[in-house]
Amino acid sequence: MELDGALRRVWLRVDSLLLALLAIGTALVVIVSLRADQVPGFTAWFLFVPLLILLLAVLRAVPATTPSHAGEIVRRLQSVEPVWPVAAAALTVSFTVAQFANNARPNDNYWPAFGLWVVAVLGTLMAALLPLFPSLTKKAQVREWLLAHRWELAIIAVLTVAALVPRLVNLSSEPSPYSGDEAAVATQGVRALDGEPHNMFMSGLQGHATMQHFAVAAVFKVLGVSVFTSRLLSALAGAITVPLFYLFLRQMFDRTIGLLGAVYLVGYHFQLHFSRVGLENIADPLLMVAVLYFAWRASRQGKAMDFALTGLVMGLGLYLSPAARVIPLVVAAFFAYCILRRPAFLRQAVPGAGLMALAYGAAALPVGVFWITHQNEFMDRINVVGIFQSGWIDRHSEATGESTLNILWDQTVHAFGAFGLYKDTSPHYMAPISLVDRLSLLPFLVGIGYALFRFFEERYFLLLMIFVAVVVTGGVLTVDPPTTQRLLGTTPTVAAFIAIGLKLLADALTPWRPTMAPLFAAVGVGALLASNLNFYFGDYRTGGYYSDNNTRVAEQAVQYAKTLPAETILFWYGDPQMFMSGSGHPALTFPLWERPRYDVMQDGRIYPPNLPKEEAPTVFFFMPHRDAEIEPLVASCPGGELKTFISKAGRKGLNGVQSEQKSFTAYEVLTPNRCLPLNAPALPGG
Repeated sequence: MELDGALRRVWLRVDSLLLALLAIGTALVVIVSLRADQVPGFTAWFLFVPLLILLLAVLRAVPATTPSHAGEIVRRLQSVEPVWPVAAAALTVSFTVAQFANNARPNDNYWPAFGLWVVAVLGTLMAALLPLFPSLTKKAQVREWLLAHRWELAIIAVLTVAALVPRLVNLSSEPSPYSGDEAAVATQGVRALDGEPHNMFMSGLQGHATMQHFAVAAVFKVLGVSVFTSRLLSALAGAITVPLFYLFLRQMFDRTIGLLGAVYLVGYHFQLHFSRVGLENIADPLLMVAVLYFAWRASRQGKAMDFALTGLVMGLGLYLSPAARVIPLVVAAFFAYCILRRPAFLRQAVPGAGLMALAYGAAALPVGVFWITHQNEFMDRINVVGIFQSGWIDRHSEATGESTLNILWDQTVHAFGAFGLYKDTSPHYMAPISLVDRLSLLPFLVGIGYALFRFFEERYFLLLMIFVAVVVTGGVLTVDPPTTQRLLGTTPTVAAFIAIGLKLLADALTPWRPTMAPLFAAVGVGALLASNLNFYFGDYRTGGYYSDNNTRVAEQAVQYAKTLPAETILFWYGDPQMFMSGSGHPALTFPLWERPRYDVMQDGRIYPPNLPKEEAPTVFFFMPHRDAEIEPLVASCPGGELKTFISKAGRKGLNGVQSEQKSFTAYEVLTPNRCLPLNAPALPGG
């Protein structure tokens, strides 16, 4: 990009300022590290990094007027696009942060390192976006741009609002019950809010980056701890995906397909559901769309900005989603295919790949170094659900006598059959329909068939590659396919295939009047949208499909417990099926985290053992398998009231009716008392 002298000087000053900030921040972290004796063998490196970055900042800022070799070096350095030196400096800063965060001797405060990492990431982002700044410096150009893109901006705004509404309505109560996995994630957020864990550049629950827990903690800090706030980030991620998906399809195809795909995604039952539960999986489609939007732009225009943003978003994705670990392979394969199709692209792809790697490292290095040094953490979840890593395929082959090839074929059929034939096998969704409903199946098959027919075109190659990669890694190679939370990365491609199919069908149905095709396509996507929304907020909401029986019991117990006085002591007779205290069922422990609660074991022991010493209202919860202990307890502590709680027994049967079963029995003594479970140690003065 050619720049006049004045603008070039402005660029260099901004660039130098970013570099100077990185140098100062790095120096501060180095000082803290050295004072705390936190630098194991990297003292020279740590001292060298801020000096190197500061030197680079000076060389980018000073005028190169000397005709010497040194002056020529400075001129060449200043001719490089700003994102290159900033991304390189950010990478070294990120490495410094990684060494600090992954020290064998834990630090008490990682916030300075986190702040430095944020500066490195934001600096790379600003440097990448500098080419856009000239058009923003003149009000006339800004007004002209807004006027020229007013319809696009209106579409984006409408899509965003349309996506938010079904994702936020009744978010606290639907889907019900509040699942154990949701509560486990929220509990990690509460722990982060309380200062544990300290390090945001590591992984925790099921190998997920702890940065997610700090994000949940930030929402709790601002809006309070509740079911709604624990699900809010998922709802926002799901909603943001919709307009971004429109922009992606708009770039790849045209406005018509972009609108059809985005409107379908607004109510697509699969994506909508995971937008309403407090799990991190919904970041998969958001990350997929964001990375591929910039990767597609880079493959078309070859701009440094798009390569840098592709790498930056991929790196940040590691803190959000396990799918981010696979995306670099998809992007690399796509760029390689583009080079095969268009050899001239190689001249842009090689430096672009280098810049992409710098930006990726600047964002990813702190958690990447942790995973390199803690490979069991990196492989934590895949070691459990991977058919090879967990040894499942060998055990299954031995138990059934089937060959490995036959087992893999069965896995493939069930994984790909999720889109029209088989239903979810996990409690995280368990919808009574496949991931592509019957009404959407025809346009989906038409769209994916057309993509296969036009496979050699780069856009169809990219869509098919994403779809196959997610289904293979999240379905074929994992146990019990189809498991929906591992297939969420397919939702953008499914919506894209349906949009393509709708357009093709509309064109085929109106050969005599092509101008009617958009109307036919709009009616079609409207019908699919209405069908998906009607299913999700109708049959699925009332059918008891979500989660498992223990979680339903937990939710009913929580709802009842919250009607009791806050000081009420809760004793839970659930051993060995379910527990209320400590590391018990998260759907019990998270909503009641501030209530005094105890587990009564089958042998009479009470956990935790520190029983309250003051008189207080008391409630005893008995799950059905512990009913025999109710009568002796009532006899030892008379004057209370027994209440039996009945719940719907899971999913609807063939007759469309849910059976009922007893959840638990509660014995409440709400006057202040000193009632204790039988065999509990006597209290002083009792």
